[in-house]
Amino acid sequence: MSGIDTSGERGGRRSGRGPERLGDPIMSLALTCAGPAKLVTVAGEIDMSNAHLLTELVACACHSSPPVVAVDLSGVRFFSAHGVGALLEAQHVAVTAGVAFILRDPAPCVTYLLATSGALGDFRLNRGDGHRPLPRPATADPVTPVRDHPLTSG
Repeated sequence: MSGIDTSGERGGRRSGRGPERLGDPIMSLALTCAGPAKLVTVAGEIDMSNAHLLTELVACACHSSPPVVAVDLSGVRFFSAHGVGALLEAQHVAVTAGVAFILRDPAPCVTYLLATSGALGDFRLNRGDGHRPLPRPATADPVTPVRDHPLTSG
């Protein structure tokens, strides 16, 4: 038997509130494939303790040179300046690899902080509500857009 106590007791005492358990994760990440494209789904909080994990997962997704890496941010409930930096770095990794990088359905807290920091215009956005932002000038986006793809159509 392992040395891990699974009885729900901590230090021999019970709290009276049921079994003790670890809290829910601060952030969850998932990487899925939609045809040749990759979708990174983020939920929870993006802060200084975990923002680097998002960048690392995007870098991992770019290794197979998909045409698109979309990051679904609809489940984000807290977004810090470290998240802004992580998204900028992730985009840089993708563009360097020749991969289109799209933020899909950013939560209001993400959109707000990106706009406040002045970084919102640096990203290609795709919102699931049918509203698409104005296209960016061709000189600002070195990656050729992928059209009519499940990840890029709202």
